[in-house]
Amino acid sequence: MTPQRFSMTRRAFLAGTVATGAALIVPLRLSAALAQPREGVGIANAFIRIDTSGQVTFVLPTSEMGQGTHTGQAQILAEELGADWSNIAVEMPAQPAPPYRNPTGQMRSVGSFGIRFWHDPLRRAAAQAREMLTQAGATQLGVAPVTLRAEDGVIVHAATGSRLPFGDLVEDAMQLPVPDEPTLRPDDERTLTGRTVARLDTPQKVTGKAVFGVDIERDGMLYGAVRLAPVFSADVERIDESSVDGMPGVVAVVRVPRGAVVVAGSWWQAKQAADALDITFTQTAADTLSTEEINALLREGLDRTGVPVTTLRGDAEATLTTEGQVVEAEYSVPLLAHMCMEPINCTAESSEERTELWIGTQGQDVIRMTLESAMQVPADRLFINTTFLGGGFGRKTHGEIALQAALASRAVDGRPVKVLWAREDDVRQGQYRQTMMCRFRAALDDDGNITAMHIRLAGPQMGREYGFDPEERAQATGNLANFDPFSLGGLWDMRYVIPNFVVEHAVVDLPIPFCPWRAISHTYNGFFFESFMDECAAAAGRDPLAYRRSHCEGQERMLAVLDRVAEMARWREPAPEGISRGLAVVESYGSYVAQVVEAQVNDQGVQVERVHVAIDCGRAINPGQVEAQMEGSVVDALGAALNQKVTIHDGRAEQSNFHDYALLRIGEVPSVSVGIVDIGSPLGGVGEPGIPPLAPALANALFAATQQRVRHLPLSDADQTNRASTGTTKASSNALPATTGSRAGA
Repeated sequence: MTPQRFSMTRRAFLAGTVATGAALIVPLRLSAALAQPREGVGIANAFIRIDTSGQVTFVLPTSEMGQGTHTGQAQILAEELGADWSNIAVEMPAQPAPPYRNPTGQMRSVGSFGIRFWHDPLRRAAAQAREMLTQAGATQLGVAPVTLRAEDGVIVHAATGSRLPFGDLVEDAMQLPVPDEPTLRPDDERTLTGRTVARLDTPQKVTGKAVFGVDIERDGMLYGAVRLAPVFSADVERIDESSVDGMPGVVAVVRVPRGAVVVAGSWWQAKQAADALDITFTQTAADTLSTEEINALLREGLDRTGVPVTTLRGDAEATLTTEGQVVEAEYSVPLLAHMCMEPINCTAESSEERTELWIGTQGQDVIRMTLESAMQVPADRLFINTTFLGGGFGRKTHGEIALQAALASRAVDGRPVKVLWAREDDVRQGQYRQTMMCRFRAALDDDGNITAMHIRLAGPQMGREYGFDPEERAQATGNLANFDPFSLGGLWDMRYVIPNFVVEHAVVDLPIPFCPWRAISHTYNGFFFESFMDECAAAAGRDPLAYRRSHCEGQERMLAVLDRVAEMARWREPAPEGISRGLAVVESYGSYVAQVVEAQVNDQGVQVERVHVAIDCGRAINPGQVEAQMEGSVVDALGAALNQKVTIHDGRAEQSNFHDYALLRIGEVPSVSVGIVDIGSPLGGVGEPGIPPLAPALANALFAATQQRVRHLPLSDADQTNRASTGTTKASSNALPATTGSRAGA
């Protein structure tokens, strides 16, 4: 795939470029097949390529969807290599080969792995290249390698002032063996990481030169629009292709799983024909499915007997029956859509000999497996050009759109076809964040400390969507039966010290397609757990901060972010008049994030004024990007907490676009302050950990203001039914003022 250089035009991207001259490739244990150079361009399957002109190209394993990972990964590589930061290019590999696969076993941009997993492999690859260039320079100069240093794209011999550009050394370096154990730069030479640098993709995006999937144009290209089954789990029963005969521009009607793609000369022509297509879908048991029925199924899960235990420490049940004070509460969250600003799309040119895609995707290996299974496309004949993504959030991990585009191209003799979903298609027939319910019971001792906790989660298993076996995952993590980390993350691995602890998952199968939503299960389990911790603190008559700290023995990172956010919010001082504060802290994806929400409740509703965020993600490779991700996380999470939900009626999603699924507007965004905590921790993720603490911190702030608990999201739902009790006293239902969103703070 063509490098995305920083001066690059769309024309250059789409037409392609041809590299000339020799290129130093650092394979990092590439297989023999992958190590074969492509004619004319060298190979692009390594992490680093340097040509004889001195141009340095980094081949990066993570999709860029606005999270800034390409910049952070390039900082790691450039620093360790000694490259000239002003003379680098970045690209993504055209094939999802093993070197680009993360701990999921796939090339897939998920799990906030972009920096925390790839930091060490990329550093090592850069160190290998640096040592090879240094050895080549030492040979040319007749000096010892230890007398040389690599900086700004040049090998420098300080004693003589000799300077050898990388490009002059490439051909000699190519003849050298790749060192197995290269020496990494000492910390005092790491001057590019750990500081804020401008994003590499910013110039392209502000000038309109950045290439997203929707921008792709190919010679002779046709366009595809989809008509999908309106009811989840339904499929095509009959298509009358003649129903669109004679409509302007229509070229083909292609059957695909769940529906059809109409191919035409323009997308609008394809869309008009898709809407007019006479198509009948199968009837299913989901035809009458509703949100009310789903909630009843989830409640049945909460009340079910014989639910397998997934996580067990101590004897929670015995303690719960003997301790004097027991706190109970139930919580629930709705289905959520992803609402990527760039709708789902893919351009394909597919024949028996070769299939090439242009797509903004998080799931290159998912696409490979999808096309292998459905179309028998061999991996070595599939080429994926990964463009920028206009948002991902987990939605673009699937291969369905790629399959639709490839099938459409095959149907028109391999001509390029761009398939583009309307936003309504994605909201109504896409994939969703699970809807879940959770019941907590906790025993408190005489000081109010938690001695036992029983948690039952009710809802679908996200892991099944990706073929993960719960029993295998249980064995790998030391948990018990029925264990699905994609549904239980944030419960089984919570960091508080509670001696007697049990988690159960009442699996509720629903005929609805699910996929990860930014921070996956931590989005709802963080809300459940941190809301309940606040309820326990209130039952104990303790300050929420002090209460959490008392359950963090030995948890240095948790304590560090709690103390930092308390300092930022001046927690120990009285809140300003009319302002109430709520606190939450969640560990996810290897990072710890604590948040304090400052809100006020009045006759006009709930106003969020300020959010304070403290994060420990280990060494911040690019602190400015860490801050940006925390700010963006607050916006995403606050919008979801205030307003967002997908409801089901007659087996269909009722929402369709921004008018009935509201995103937070810029004028509604509160002031956000971010503090980065560095206590020498291992690297953690950044793209997702800022999401989970927001909703519980907001709910806890509203309790501080009204003494009424929020146990169901979104807040805009009028009925906030309380189902909590302390001891034997039932709490009453509450009616919070209407939610009016948030507003910008000073």
